[in-house]
Amino acid sequence: MEFDWSESLDRARFEELIASTGADQAPPEGCLTRIVGIDDKGARTIEVWRSPADARAFAEKSAPALAGAQFPAPARAAAFETTVYQVS
Repeated sequence: MEFDWSESLDRARFEELIASTGADQAPPEGCLTRIVGIDDKGARTIEVWRSPADARAFAEKSAPALAGAQFPAPARAAAFETTVYQVS
């Protein structure tokens, strides 16, 4: 997912929202990897899930908290099946 900086979402607000979603805790059930990065244009997140069902279950479970935090919709979101997953 990609989030572009805007009037409703700047770097400080993004960091606040990420902290409020438990980013400092263990990943949710089924999430194998979560990477979050920030640059001058916005923020990027990459998540690798064990299955589409796990990702969907987390999205449904976290939707009320994200709505309450007024987290904006991403500027771009894409999903694909992972064919290679390597960790050193």
